[in-house]
Amino acid sequence: MNIFAVIVAAGSGERFGGRPKQLAPLSGMPMLAWSVKRLGDRRNITGLVCVVPPRGGDDIRGGLEGFGVGDIDAWPEGGETRQESVRNGLAALPPEATHVLIHDAARPCVTERLISRLTDALRDHDAVVPVTPAVDTLVHVEGDSVDRVVDRSHIAGVQTPQAFELGLIRRAHAAAKDTGTTASDDGSLVLALGERLATVEGERMNIKVTYAEDMAIADAILMLETRE
Repeated sequence: MNIFAVIVAAGSGERFGGRPKQLAPLSGMPMLAWSVKRLGDRRNITGLVCVVPPRGGDDIRGGLEGFGVGDIDAWPEGGETRQESVRNGLAALPPEATHVLIHDAARPCVTERLISRLTDALRDHDAVVPVTPAVDTLVHVEGDSVDRVVDRSHIAGVQTPQAFELGLIRRAHAAAKDTGTTASDDGSLVLALGERLATVEGERMNIKVTYAEDMAIADAILMLETRE
C-alpha cells in the first residue's frame, strides 16, 4: 500500500465567527498544524495533500511557516462544499497513491494510535471509518416536542480520518457528482454505491472544533496529551 492523506482545510469559518479557524492558535500552534504534523510523520503515510480555501492558499501556507510541519505535496483549492473540496484533493494525489486517509482540519486532536488503527485496517478492507458509540439518550424531535426515543444500541458517531482504497473513493465521488448525491462524510458515498463500510474504534477526544468555545476543550485535550 502507498497511503497518502488529504486534509480538508477549505472551510470559511462561518460558524466560527467568520474567521479562518484553520489558523486559530491552539496549544502553541495553528489548529491545522496539529493535523499536518500527525498525519505527515511519514511512518504510515507516504505523502500529504492539504485542501485550502479558494484564493486563500497563501494565507494558509504562511500561517504554517515556522511550526515544523514538514513537507506538503500539493495545495489544491477547495470548492463550494466539503464534498467538492475532497474531490479536488483526491484529484491532486500522485499516480503512485493506492490508498488515502481523508481528514478534516477541524479535528486537531487526532492521534497516531487512531491513524495506525485505520492504516492497519486497510490491509483487510477498502473503506474504513472510526466510530464512537452513542452514550446520550437519543430522541426524534418534531417541532418543539419529542416524537419518540431512538434505540441507541446500534447508533454511533462517525469521525475522521476515514480510510479508503483510492479507486473506490474516487468512484464514489464521481457517482455522487453524476447523481447529485450529497453527504456530510465520505463513507456515506461509499455506502451509496452499495459497498461495504468497515469500522474501527474511534476516540472520544478526537473532537470536531465547530464553535469558538470548542477551542478550550481541544486545548485541554492537547495539553493533556503533551504531558503524557
